[in-house]
Amino acid sequence: MEPVTMSVQSPSLERTADESLLALRAAAELAARPVRFVAFWIATLLPLTYVPMLAMGVPATHGTTFAGLICLNAVAFVAGHGHNRPD
Repeated sequence: MEPVTMSVQSPSLERTADESLLALRAAAELAARPVRFVAFWIATLLPLTYVPMLAMGVPATHGTTFAGLICLNAVAFVAGHGHNRPD
């Protein structure tokens, strides 16, 4: 006996799926805006703290923390790259 497979090809189901996908994309874009905003400003302002930290010798005493801040800055640059760009 062969297995039975069911395939539903309904225009209304396809339209509903397309509408759901569009709504999901719109919601994801709306949720990403504040993340991009914060990441952009972190990437912009965090380097201002590097010179005082270098002057105080933080990299020599807390090298892992300083490296973590540089990595955070790199991630923020990538995440905030699209902030306030015209679509």
